[in-house]
Parts: sequence; structure tokens; C-alpha cells
Amino acid sequence: MNPSATAARRTTTAGEARVYASLLIGADEFALDVRQVQEVVNLPAAVAPMPLAPDFVRGVFNLRGAIVPLLDMRRLLGLGGAAPPAGAKVAIAQHGGVRLGLLFDHTRRVLRPRGDECTLLSYEDGSTRGVVAGVLRIGGDLIRVLELERLVSIENVPHADAAPAADGAARARRARKRCITFRVGGLMLAFAIHGVHEIVPALGIEPSPVSDPLCAGMLRIRQDLVPVVRCADLLRAGAPAPAAGAPGAPGADARVIVLKLGALHVGLLVDAVEAITAYAEEDLLHVPVLTRQRAPMFAGCLDPGAAGPVFLLDSARVLDQGEIGRISGQHSALFAARQDRSAAQRQRAVVRRTYLWFDARQSFALPMQQVREIIDCGAGLIAMPGAPDFVCGMYNLRGDLVTVVDVRAFYGLGAADPAAQIERRVVVLEQDGALLGLQVDRVRSIAHVDAADRYPIPTLMRRTLTPATRHDVSELIRAADAQGEAAHLLLLDVARIYASVGAREPAGLDA
Repeated sequence: MNPSATAARRTTTAGEARVYASLLIGADEFALDVRQVQEVVNLPAAVAPMPLAPDFVRGVFNLRGAIVPLLDMRRLLGLGGAAPPAGAKVAIAQHGGVRLGLLFDHTRRVLRPRGDECTLLSYEDGSTRGVVAGVLRIGGDLIRVLELERLVSIENVPHADAAPAADGAARARRARKRCITFRVGGLMLAFAIHGVHEIVPALGIEPSPVSDPLCAGMLRIRQDLVPVVRCADLLRAGAPAPAAGAPGAPGADARVIVLKLGALHVGLLVDAVEAITAYAEEDLLHVPVLTRQRAPMFAGCLDPGAAGPVFLLDSARVLDQGEIGRISGQHSALFAARQDRSAAQRQRAVVRRTYLWFDARQSFALPMQQVREIIDCGAGLIAMPGAPDFVCGMYNLRGDLVTVVDVRAFYGLGAADPAAQIERRVVVLEQDGALLGLQVDRVRSIAHVDAADRYPIPTLMRRTLTPATRHDVSELIRAADAQGEAAHLLLLDVARIYASVGAREPAGLDA
């Protein structure tokens, strides 16, 4: 116990009698005011790690639709770092609108001490605000009392809003935003879609001549040389980063998420880009990630369900202004001659558009503004008896029924090659409030394309397309493939897709 915490003592009076729940850590017994304990639950099987958290924060978990930070009380109280025993319990405690899960070994008893059995501690101004608020003397036992007010005020204790979650129907009616989710190690992270400039395969990363501990290399993207930072380095919480200019060998699924920070570009190397997910602002849970250097880059936490918690990053604050200038600015100065573009090129950049690139035997593109989200239906598709062969079924997307169409069957592209790399996803489109899902072989990337790289399909090429494809495609766009070579994508017209599906569906299938 901190000596400064014993500066003043007082004994409770009969009018201050409280009821306590006691919990054990090994042989040590602690007590919590039962008015601050909502419930006691078993240790969750799934606890998601929390970026930049101190060692006493085990992570966060989902408690009936709410995100709850989990604190390991053994570590917080300095009782060692042993693993929790079988049957460990979590006390769900709440104070001042903040909810926390407190991990103990076991629960023990309910205590109703007399006034002379409870000694509470006062703290001098400026003293360390310890979490032990007093001591109960029950028979021959000394039981330390924990104070939630002091616990939630400890530096680096994360806060999650304890307000009850809105029901699913109410959430579905709210205006929804979109974010791009990606994986770094065991963490799921996301950027709001408007904060992402481009996503490209992590191939061709070159050593950078700029000496900076954060710079893992540089990547040539068309006319630009973009410095690359490993996202994992930003989440190391003080661990030493690898040597600058040694990018290593990224995995096959690795991607570089290009952020535009003011007039500069920075690439963030991640293990894999997972999906596009829709969320409402009210879904964003405030879980401040502590008072550390990287804390401002976290905008909150989302819980999309079975996928587990996703930490939403603020693209404008991933790096501080000094780092942005140091990393990207040095590259801009060093390669200014190579990166200089003509006035015509700069004008084309002004009218760039963003597209989703996916494969279904052929490579297709869709305007991003009409893509609501990307999902993995798994086994959640509802079969529709009597539906055309191109309809995979219906999917319940947070209360909205979505007709899911197999792109290969719809456009007559044939079955997938068993040896091909298939990572089926459903791209959910939205037009005038109506939702339509396109099941595709694989989502490749998100790309910005200049107006000059979008042009009508040549007549000879149109003749090679199936009739259904010709009806919904009138333009090509040019993007870069995984090797940096030019790839041509068939640009689908969303209005024509809706009209085509409506014309070919039997009555009653319109969702």
C-alpha cells in the first residue's frame, strides 16, 4: 500500500454501512461495493488484444453487444503475472458511466461489516491515488476494499461507455458510414473509407535512402514514390522497430494502404485487407487507448459481431505532423525531379474516381460510392425455392433482406476453376435505398483512377463478352495489377445491374 495513502484514516459510522462482494486473487481477498458491481460472469473465451495497452489490460470482449475492457487485477495490484485459474471470474463494475471487467480468480462471499469493522483511507492532495480505499476487519481476516472511482482514474485505464446499446432495428435506420477493415497480427483495425487514398499489393517495396526508424522502404505507384511504414511498428508500444530500409518479405495477402496526409502520401503496410464494413456513428464505442504517443490515432472501437472488436483509426493522426514531414517530406524533396508532373497530369488527378476491383473469372470494377459494404455470408444465406439459378439466396443484413446474385452465373461466365484462388465475398450495392449483393470470387483492391484511364470498350473486345456482360458494361478502366503492370477492368453500371436483375427475377423475389 502506498505510504501517502495512509496519511489520514477514518472509521465508518453506522449510517455509512455498506454491503460488499468479496473476490479472491490467490489467498488475497478484496472487496467491492455491491452497488458498483452489475454482475459476475465467467472469463470470456474470446478476448481481443488492445493496441498500446499496459500489461494489466488483457484486452476487450463483447458482453451482449457492448465492448468491455478487461483488467487483470492480479497484475494491476502487483500480485504477479500468473495465468488465471480454471473457472476465473470477471466482475462487471460500473462507475460514472464507465464500465470495466475486473478479472479475479474466484468470488467468495457477501459482507455487511459493522461501522467499527471498516476503516476507510483518505488521501493527501497530490498523493498517488491508489485503488485500495480501505480495509475490512472481519473476524481474523483483513480484506482490502477497492474503490472504482480511483480505479477508473488510473492513467492508461481504458474507458468504455456503459450506455445501453440501441436495438438492431433502430441502428439499421440510422445513416451508416463505411470503413475498410484490415489485419495486423492478431488485431483487427479499420480506417473510415474517406480517409483511404488507395490500396495496392505490397510488392516491389524498395529500401529507402531516407534514414528514419519508422520508414520501412518506399513503393513506386505510377509517377509517385511513396514512403512505407509498417503498421505493426506503430503498435509496438515502445518496442524497438526493425532497422530502417529493411522492409522484409511481406506475405501474399499483404497490402499497402496509401493515406493522403495534406499534400503528402504515406503507405501503411498491413498483413491483409479484410472487407468494407458499414457502421453508424452511434455504434462507435469510446475506448480511449491511453495517454501515450500514439493515442490520438485511435478514433474508437466497433463491434461488428462474430468478427470481434475492430479498432477504428484516424487516418489524419496515424502519424504526428513531425513524422509526416520527416518521412514523406524527405522523399518529396529527394525525388522532386522524378515526381514532377505536367499541368495536364495534375489536372487529371483532380478528377480521379475511386473504384472497387474484384474478380469473377474476369476483372470488374464498381464505383465505390455505390458499394455499401463487403461481407462474408458464410452459412447465413437463406435458400429461395424457385429462384433463378443465378440467385444464391437471401441474406439478413441487420434487418434488411439482401438478394445475393452469383456474378459468374448471372453473366454466363462459367464455373470457377477448382485450382483457382477463390475467396468468395458478397459486395453489397445500394441504390435508392434498395440493397443487392453480388457474390464474387475475390475482392482485389480499391484504386483511384484518373479520368484519362477510363474509356469506351473497343468494338472488337465487346464482341468477346457474353450478352449479359455487354448489357451492363460500356467502359474500361486501367489500373495496376499485383506486379505493377497495367490491368484493364470492366466497369459495371450499377443502374443497369439493378434493371437487369429486376427483369430476370420472378415476381416476389425483389428484396
